[in-house]
This record gives sequence, C-alpha cells and structure tokens, in this order.
Amino acid sequence: MKQSQKKFFHIVDLDGNIDKQGAVVHCNPASCHVTVEFFSWIDGRPNGRKTFAESEMQKWRFYESEATWRNAGDKVFA
Repeated sequence: MKQSQKKFFHIVDLDGNIDKQGAVVHCNPASCHVTVEFFSWIDGRPNGRKTFAESEMQKWRFYESEATWRNAGDKVFA
C-alpha cells in the first residue's frame, strides 16, 4: 500500500455486509502495519483509530477515491 495515497475502505463481516468504514491515515512499509481512522455511520465523524498488520486487511474493500467509497456505502442503504 502506498503511503502517499489516502485509501478509503469498508470492512465486511462474514455475511458480506459492511461492518466498519474508514480511511488509511498512515502506512509503515518497514513493519507492514497500517493505521486507520474509523468513521461513524450516524454522522460521518471520526470515531477512533487502530493499527493493523497488512495481513489482517486482505478481505477489506479498498477504494481509490472518496467518491467511489461513498457511492459503495450509499448502495448498501438505498
């Protein structure tokens, strides 16, 4: 994952439903760890950060732009 790109994501549960949403805020290629910021479903505000190993993020859905990410989330609730 390139550190210079801000990537947005959805984490899906075992049933394929979106469970969490957020954006990558820092990527450390040396340690293969990524820090993400989660966003609230209610008001879209940031509501926490967490660091993950890249291997934990293999099944997450990543989007190249905020618009694409928002559109994918909107389809879930349409």
